[in-house]
Amino acid sequence: MGVRKGTGHPLLYSGICILALWGLASGNPSAYSAPPVLAFEELLRLAETAAPNGDLGLRLRRLLHTPFVSNEAWNSGARPHRPVRPGSGPVLRAVQWNIAGGRQFDLIRRVFTDPASFQTELAQAEKAGVEAVPAIREQLQLLQGADVVILNEADLGMGRSGYRDVARELAQALKMNYVFGVEFVEVDRLELGLAVPELDGVLKAELANQLEVDPARYKGLHGSAILSRYPIQSARIHRLVACYDWYGTEKKEIAELEKGRRLAAREVFLERIARELRHGNRIALIAEIAVPESPTGFLTVVAAQLEGRSPPKCRRAQMADLLLTLAGDANPVILGGDLNTTGLSAAPTSVWLEINKRLSNPDFWIRQAVFRFAIPTAIAEAVLLPTNYVKNLHDPTVRDIPLFASNPESGLFRALERFRFRDGYAFDFRGEKTLANSNERGIKGFKPTFEFARDYGGLIGTYKLDWFLVKPFIRRPRERNGSRYFAPVYARTLAELNRSIAQQRISDHDPIMVDLQLTPDRVLSTPYRRSE
Repeated sequence: MGVRKGTGHPLLYSGICILALWGLASGNPSAYSAPPVLAFEELLRLAETAAPNGDLGLRLRRLLHTPFVSNEAWNSGARPHRPVRPGSGPVLRAVQWNIAGGRQFDLIRRVFTDPASFQTELAQAEKAGVEAVPAIREQLQLLQGADVVILNEADLGMGRSGYRDVARELAQALKMNYVFGVEFVEVDRLELGLAVPELDGVLKAELANQLEVDPARYKGLHGSAILSRYPIQSARIHRLVACYDWYGTEKKEIAELEKGRRLAAREVFLERIARELRHGNRIALIAEIAVPESPTGFLTVVAAQLEGRSPPKCRRAQMADLLLTLAGDANPVILGGDLNTTGLSAAPTSVWLEINKRLSNPDFWIRQAVFRFAIPTAIAEAVLLPTNYVKNLHDPTVRDIPLFASNPESGLFRALERFRFRDGYAFDFRGEKTLANSNERGIKGFKPTFEFARDYGGLIGTYKLDWFLVKPFIRRPRERNGSRYFAPVYARTLAELNRSIAQQRISDHDPIMVDLQLTPDRVLSTPYRRSE
């Protein structure tokens, strides 16, 4: 994707130019393009080699570097909603959601396309005195105005999600264009139906459907997607610095587990299913969409996911890598994604069984005290650990104070705040508190977006992992009186909808949303506040 160089202040562009750009974009963008997927026999071969060569290696690299792109919705007449907010005028509403593969696809589709289908359930919940019902109704309505949807962890041809092409099918249901980038090709022998563990009768019955594989439909693809009501001008996959070897390390650990027959078959299997043998690594999916209100005619949308199975230092390296490739982009930019800001390493947050076994276990805290506090300040720091840990869970942006109030994720956000694009503009850190206009804050910090099944009343196991970062037309991140053009307003975390709408969690992550103001500034002297 070529970047567009800056050409002066955005308000110098005339309405005539904007209309011309819209007419150009509305011509007939390319309908559909996609790399060839791999046959099941090729996936079997990939399961046995870390570095495929020849034609198979070439086909794998093409799949990992070539996005699936569709403008079929635009060519069929679909157009942006551009909802209007009092005080802001027309806005571009963006939603980000880690959908855990798309396992609950029907519920995901319904919340975006058919809120009326929940009315009976909501009426019953309201009658039963469920306090979240008004919030759910409001959040359903907000989703109907989304013009950009960023998805993390979307499957294509995986048994766990019904072999759906999740991004394509959701885009078709929403009448949106889309781009999908492959993060991983899943070649675990368990997923491929080649490893059948010894199970007891109850567990075997529970997992029978998950262990059965359809070779004709299995494609083994997992990645990120961007859905857009605006036409997609161009798209590319940027593969981030590798922080974890998803093939070599996983294969070694799987082998060790399968030798551990001292464990009961059930325990071996539950540990085994938490492993994921894959080709690939984390990506940033970058799309340039034609937005006529933009002074360049385009908006750059980035769907990113940083590595969860790595220390925070490597996530900072991944973000630095991404910022380097975005530095020359003169468009307004919206970056959304799961940044895995847990403060931990090797926390596979997509696997619920593994999660419950870790931080929900009181032994975890004992081990932390043993390994972290074998120093003279042990007693004082051991007292501070739970308080500091909880503080960081709710606000990974807080200042790092070595020893007594450490925050290993702080460096990531400091780097983002210091970063400047080559045109001189910065990410928006404005609001009543840092990033409050881009991400909703709560009483204890940011509203969390991820929660373990057992979280001890919100004290342990709730995280703010999912984020929006927006580059509007400001030169200082906290420039409170600066331009609001393409700046974020009305950030929300849609927790009630995700956790209560159908008596089950739709995903292990809550969706988040933010509006970008499309109207050029009228009053630049008014302080920028979240309530606007």
